Amino acid sequence: MHVEEKCECRSVKTNDDCKENGGKMDPELKSIIDKIAKKEGFTTYNLSVKNIIPDGNNYLGLLSEVTVQNTLTNKELDLFVKSIIANADQLKVISVSEVYGIEIFFYLELSKILEELQADAQIPIEERYTIVKCYKESTTEHIVMENMIKKGFYTWNRFDVISIDFAETAIKLLAKFHALGYVLQEKRPNYFEDKIMPLRMPFKIDEDFRKFFVNSANNVLDYLEAGAKSKLKHSLTALFDKFQKYTYDRESTLTMCHGDYRPNNILIKTLEGKITDMFPVDYQLLCHGSPLNDILYFIFGATDREFRRKHLDYLKNLYYDTLNLFLKYFDMDVQKYYPNEEYERLFKERLDYGLFHSIWYLQANLAQKEVADLSNTQLTDVTFGISELALGRIKEVVDEFIEWGYL
Repeated sequence: MHVEEKCECRSVKTNDDCKENGGKMDPELKSIIDKIAKKEGFTTYNLSVKNIIPDGNNYLGLLSEVTVQNTLTNKELDLFVKSIIANADQLKVISVSEVYGIEIFFYLELSKILEELQADAQIPIEERYTIVKCYKESTTEHIVMENMIKKGFYTWNRFDVISIDFAETAIKLLAKFHALGYVLQEKRPNYFEDKIMPLRMPFKIDEDFRKFFVNSANNVLDYLEAGAKSKLKHSLTALFDKFQKYTYDRESTLTMCHGDYRPNNILIKTLEGKITDMFPVDYQLLCHGSPLNDILYFIFGATDREFRRKHLDYLKNLYYDTLNLFLKYFDMDVQKYYPNEEYERLFKERLDYGLFHSIWYLQANLAQKEVADLSNTQLTDVTFGISELALGRIKEVVDEFIEWGYL
């Protein structure tokens, strides 16, 4: 594990002469930071900005660390800023302004309700689903949060298979997050119906998305053995249709879903190699959907065949056991909201959701070179330059699904 810190550092003179990327700081962001500093009692202060170059972590925004230093006391305020990319809504596949709006909704409104529900149920602090602090001065252009990097948190190395320690902790948190969706539905039904149920996965799963998926699959086909190549090639249309069905599912058990639950969006702190704390972040794809989409996306995007052989069944059961125990804090019976029989049936039936995402996601996440600038590239033109590591992982997934009888 390591901190991926490819970044540029920009020196900033004063709060009135702050420079970012060679020019004046965006006026709206400057105004937001001024308000936060004033609220914290900083009458005069200096700013320093570190612009982070994403390395497989972020495609829809500009990331930066901002340090506000009180010139009178030397006290520092450490902020993490996500700013919307220029020309964001030129993207065909997704509305970037929409997903930033969703994330603001989560941090400034929904997170407070989730915290209230857990406090009302008197859940022990160490058992709660916790959320990184976001400043209420944030907007849909600039989301400003507490900088957890300064507190020793970091993300998993995207090239490494996650540890079982990481997987266990992350699956438990995911189960609690999904459980809070059921709790919200039970305790505040009108709010759930008005604010959560309308949230759909914001990807536009259209002909461009289909072409993108087929292009991603074609990157892999020629590297497969003849039998595997034939099976995957003849399954692409059906696989894409299933993906649409699973994504837009309105019939099975549904709840509040994270939408992009992967190690790059999970902050961890460790002590002597053991995880001591974990925070999921990045709620831009928050939606009302099948909890299995989150589970399978996470597992197949972060593990290899050997890991799944050893731990897939265990993690499947750990998720459900955690869901059951967490709902008991609210005097709720898991069988009413997600019967075990349905969970087991759907897990088996929809396992190939993991195959669909593996084909394209592993190419993106394990790419050795920088991914195309999505602000100026249409989805159908995006290429990842498939790495040997990605190819090996995808081959493993294809072989597994042949072995399991899905291909």
